[in-house]
Amino acid sequence: MPNMTYDIRTTEYAQQTLANLTGVQISVWEQYLGNKNKYEYTEDLVADVINSNGYLPNSYKDFEFIFFHVTTSANRCESFRKHGILDLKQTYSHHDSELRKFLQKHDIHIELDKQMLTYSGQRFDISYSSFPRQSTEAYKIGRKIYFDYAICGFLSIKESNSYGGRVHHCPEILRNIDTLLRLTLSQEWTSEHDSYEIVSKIRGENIYDGNENRSDKDKVLNYLFQAYNNAFDGPTEIVLQIKNHIQIPPSNILEIKPLSYWK
Repeated sequence: MPNMTYDIRTTEYAQQTLANLTGVQISVWEQYLGNKNKYEYTEDLVADVINSNGYLPNSYKDFEFIFFHVTTSANRCESFRKHGILDLKQTYSHHDSELRKFLQKHDIHIELDKQMLTYSGQRFDISYSSFPRQSTEAYKIGRKIYFDYAICGFLSIKESNSYGGRVHHCPEILRNIDTLLRLTLSQEWTSEHDSYEIVSKIRGENIYDGNENRSDKDKVLNYLFQAYNNAFDGPTEIVLQIKNHIQIPPSNILEIKPLSYWK
């Protein structure tokens, strides 16, 4: 059985992935580089190389994706080492999480079941609905907690360009809380916490693929196309989103190290 690891974090890893998943050696892929112009789309080149020289995996759900999660911590990621990578709701549910302790220190409490946020005696409705009457800051907090809470990471990045969410500075939700309560929590968090990269693995069946109308074959080709691009053109920013309610256990964490880019 071929190696089903999908790792495209670097050019070298992407080349290994491309060769392992298709059975086509890199020397063969390189022979086609000079003929790129004969194909209207690079996706067609990738499909042609595989059809002529190798094989196509049955499903991306069989892949073991290697990705990295970018976070911040003041205690060398103790919670991650103990609990793994958790989604936002599960993170706040743990009383020893850095985020929960930080908010409580500032007298901010979130009642997850009641969908309420309390600050110094003031109560804010953070309930989420797909059809809000108005887009308020309280609603944006609710959206983060009850809709957009799944674990996200990166299959690859461009080290020179930091991610727009600036997750290497602080949890994104702190900026929403700042706006609602007119505080500067995000600045305080950034000054007290260091940036980390947590390398992990996850089965393809647990990742969210938004292309619901595409066949498994097309999805596999798309992932191989991304591997090809990283293998020969260098890594680009590719975000990976995990399905709702899926957590990454400590046993799936491969490495935790300080972030060396996006300063």
